[in-house]
Amino acid sequence: MQQLEQQELNLISPFYEKATDSTIFACLDGYMGKVFVDDKNQISHTVILQGDFAFPSNSGEFQEATAISMLNDILSYRDNNNLLIIPQTKDWETFLKKSEVFSSFQRYRLKSPSFEMFDQVRLEEYCSKLSREYSFHRIEETLYEKVLSEDWSRDFCSNFASVDDFLQHGIGVLVMRGDEICCGASSYTAYRKGIEIEIVTKKEYRNLGLATSCAAKLILTCIKEGKLPHWDAANETSVRLAMRLGYDYIGPYDTYYFK
Repeated sequence: MQQLEQQELNLISPFYEKATDSTIFACLDGYMGKVFVDDKNQISHTVILQGDFAFPSNSGEFQEATAISMLNDILSYRDNNNLLIIPQTKDWETFLKKSEVFSSFQRYRLKSPSFEMFDQVRLEEYCSKLSREYSFHRIEETLYEKVLSEDWSRDFCSNFASVDDFLQHGIGVLVMRGDEICCGASSYTAYRKGIEIEIVTKKEYRNLGLATSCAAKLILTCIKEGKLPHWDAANETSVRLAMRLGYDYIGPYDTYYFK
């Protein structure tokens, strides 16, 4: 397995022509992530590694031995307990599904947004419902390290190379109570045209409506700055929140992980 340099990323563009996940776009645009291929001189199998996610693809005859070898090599970059695999071709999906090494669960796709699909008046209303004891804060340099210091919030910024990288390409909003971060909606990844939303509420502040207000604030910020806010849901609660904010539901898809 070989890793591509940034100037070589065009070599794998044909393998992801049908991709709709903005996390893949972030890698193809050269903003973040790693790309691996079986052989630079004759590529037939590829894997994009982006945060906790791997996106394998292939062209031509599928080689099971190559697939196994590449996934095993990927584990030197990512703990298998945290690796989620989203196949981009039927060949990879069939291989993962029949393998005794992997199990699967469902994530949920929502329609990639256009700015016109959002009701900005309604989004402003959700923001206004934030209780007075809380306040919105943009993730700037002073809050960047604080976000990374706590396990529950670190993915708001962890895929960016540095604070400067985040400030240049990312967008993040926090709900705070005094000096405490209670909830956040931020860029899990970013690409040239937009971001992939990561939203988490600290355990003791859940079911208070903070996620709705915070996500609405992030979406409004993205609209203002001309960045498309993409939303891929990990569970049905996330689906319901996304639809409340204006996203259209597409349906479930299988995500694989090491048993």
